[in-house]
Amino acid sequence: MLMPLERLRAILELLFREGVLVAEKAPRPRRCHPALPGVPNLEVLRAMASLRARRLVRQTFAWRHFYWYLTDAGVAHLRHYLRLPPDIVPLSLQRARPLRGPPRPAGDPRGTRDARGTGGD
Repeated sequence: MLMPLERLRAILELLFREGVLVAEKAPRPRRCHPALPGVPNLEVLRAMASLRARRLVRQTFAWRHFYWYLTDAGVAHLRHYLRLPPDIVPLSLQRARPLRGPPRPAGDPRGTRDARGTGGD
């Protein structure tokens, strides 16, 4: 399917940024993709079918929605195609950092509560 390069680039940038792409199985040409304004859902389906044929994404289907996940080969291909540096990785491949609050003092009374939320008295 022929599509303008700026639309294809928008699809691939979103896929690389998130690492995952979701689209409803609605191949109506006039319906736009919710995450990509101005890009028809049909073009997203066709672009992902092309990447799936080259084994750059893995596809699953559930409840009228397609889910595509980037493979390692897909990350390398999109990094080369979009001309991105090697230190940029998709969000799905980044490790979640543990949230750390400020250190508590040793005599903090909040640390002496039991599982019910009451004091140990």
